[in-house]
This record gives sequence, structure tokens and C-alpha cells, in this order.
Amino acid sequence: MNLFLIILAAGNSKRFKSSLPKAYHRINDVTLLEHSIKLFSKFKEIKKTIIVYNIKHKKHLDKLSLKNIVKVVGGKTRQESTFKALKKIKRMNCSKVLIHDSARPNFSLKLLGSIIKNMKNSRAIVPTLRINDAIKQRQQKYIIGKSRNNLFITQTPQCFNLKEIYNLHKLYKYRYLDDDFSLLKNFNKVKLIEGEKNNFKITDKSDFENLRNIYRSKMNVGIGFDVHRLVPKRKLYLGGLRIKSKLGTLGHSDGDPVLHAITDAILGACKMGDI
Repeated sequence: MNLFLIILAAGNSKRFKSSLPKAYHRINDVTLLEHSIKLFSKFKEIKKTIIVYNIKHKKHLDKLSLKNIVKVVGGKTRQESTFKALKKIKRMNCSKVLIHDSARPNFSLKLLGSIIKNMKNSRAIVPTLRINDAIKQRQQKYIIGKSRNNLFITQTPQCFNLKEIYNLHKLYKYRYLDDDFSLLKNFNKVKLIEGEKNNFKITDKSDFENLRNIYRSKMNVGIGFDVHRLVPKRKLYLGGLRIKSKLGTLGHSDGDPVLHAITDAILGACKMGDI
């Protein structure tokens, strides 16, 4: 199975309301686009990665140190952008294709692994989530309640047979609604797998802050402290600096409580125990 990956990053991010395109905002000094690329890079099954970008954002993309990436200029719509990438890889040795939105950088390796595993015997794999909220529809002056039983949310990455999804894009582009799954005419050999709540789409600033908080919660924190008694005939070092003093710290080495506390905090954050 020759599996290729398409990451869509050609949108205008109008709802994000920022001069910096959404895909190039950073969390932990890494762009949202790079977060996705890093996760996908864990899987050797993915032979080639195609980034579909907005020509207006080229200067931001060029600043990133990306290796073994094919770049494709996107279209005016998501469908146009996807189809341009599909036409590019159709000329390559590709049989299966993952299609992913760069605005979803927080999927798990478990989810991606499940998609790749199930793709061998399926024509499409799509992560979904059940809708738990009440659904209403407004019709002029009336509010109509809707049943949630047959409704679900779709996520990316989605995986398809390249030949089929290419032909569907070519023949039925006007039937395209909001993702590539909407082009499929039936559920025959389509596998819907359980999606993830943390794999939400970054649409506005509040979504971005929610994602930032998730990454903060994953960070390890270390606390360090050190105490040395002051005695005569010892040199005093604080933070690596020699301090003029008649007294110095008693210790087995330099007795520097500042450096020792910092070292202890770093070791704690690395889960390596006490100094």
C-alpha cells in the first residue's frame, strides 16, 4: 500500500481574525502546521506528504524547515485545493491517500494508527463523533427540533482509495459540501471509527486558546530548592558568580544553592529524580 498524505493549509482564516494565517500560529514555539506534520512523521507507512498552501502565505511557509515535502498552491475553495493535490499525486505511485485539515493539529497517534490499520480492507476511513447536544432548526418564525439518532460529526484525517476519490472530485465537485467524505455515494466498505473530542478544529481564537491550554497541561513541571549553612573560610557562590563575603556556603562542591536548585528543578521536570 503506497499511502500519501495531503495537508490542507490554503484557507484564508477569516473567522480567526488575525493578520498571521492560522496555520502559522505557534504553540510551544511550533506552528499548528508543524504539529500535524510531526505526528504524521511517526508513521513510516506514509511515503509522501503534500502541503497545499495559499500563495499569499508563501513567505510564512518558506520560513519553516520542512523536509521531503511537496508543495502545491491551493484553490479558492477547499474542494479546489484538495483536487489540485489529488491531480498532483495521481501521476505518482500512490494507491491510498490521507486528507487532513491543518486546523486539526491535536489528533492522537492512536487515532492515526487505527485509520491506517483499517484502510487495508476499506475504501474509506472516517473518524466521527456522536452529537450529544440538542439539535434545532430555524424555519422562518418556527423552531423545529431534530433527532440526533442518525447525526454525527466528521473529522480528519480521512483516508480514501486515490483512484476513487480523484474520480469523485472530478465528476461531482458541485456535490461537495464540507469535506471529501461528502462525495461518497454509499457506505459500502466505508468504515466509521470513533473520533476524538480533542481533535477539534481551530476556527477562532477561543479554539486556539483551548488547544494552548491542552498543551500546557501536558507540560511537566519541576521544583527545586537547596539550603547550605554559611561558615568561615569558604567561598560564596550564587548563581555561578563569586560573591565577596567573609562567609561561604558549606557543601561538598561549590555549595552554590542557586545552581543546585535550578538543576533540581530541571531534573524534576525530566522525571529524573533528585539531584
